[in-house]
Amino acid sequence: KVMQQTRVQHQQVEQEVQVPVPMTQEEVVHVPRVMQQTRVQHQQVEQEVVMQQTRVQHQQVEQEVQVPVPMTQEEVVHVPKVMQQTRVQHPASGAGSAGARANDPGGGRA
Repeated sequence: KVMQQTRVQHQQVEQEVQVPVPMTQEEVVHVPRVMQQTRVQHQQVEQEVVMQQTRVQHQQVEQEVQVPVPMTQEEVVHVPKVMQQTRVQHPASGAGSAGARANDPGGGRA
């Protein structure tokens, strides 16, 4: 009996196929940064301020003051005047000279 058969034949071939492969890629990305900030807001306001102040007031016055003033005063003063005198001494004669010296308050000295 003759049988029909399907024959399968394998043949090795090369085939180029494009397959997507995951790759690492660098990319520069801008990321917003959250920063805490103090906000200064200027607002113009009118304000009336009442301040207590000490006021110094100068007043010109006349005042009579007794001030001791050195004064020149005249005074009559008696100043003794020393005068040189020449004393005359008599020569002593014997016994009488001792008696003359006794009466002389200066003791016979010149």
